[in-house]
Amino acid sequence: MGKANDKKVIRGARDLLVVALGNLLESERERKYPYKTKPGKPLSRKTFCSKFELEESTIAWIETGRFLELKSNQLRRYFAVVRKKDDTKFLESFQKVYDGLKGIDTVLTDL
Repeated sequence: MGKANDKKVIRGARDLLVVALGNLLESERERKYPYKTKPGKPLSRKTFCSKFELEESTIAWIETGRFLELKSNQLRRYFAVVRKKDDTKFLESFQKVYDGLKGIDTVLTDL
């Protein structure tokens, strides 16, 4: 494969991982916060955001795989609410993944 194709494959893999992580985060929120009156049906994103005073657009960015464009403090509040605790260890682990995913573009432009 040529160099351009290699870069394209790596970017595609990174994009797939970012979307999968966003989907995983959304699934976790939906499992942990169902409607009390409708068992098995998760709270809508809008209801969830208003209940916990979160910005709906930020949550949409996180859950649709666009979290690489956000700052870690925006992610921290989301994780604290979804995980029902401010888990520093989890946030540090996620920060490493976040930094690695962001660093892929830098590496690819330098090659």
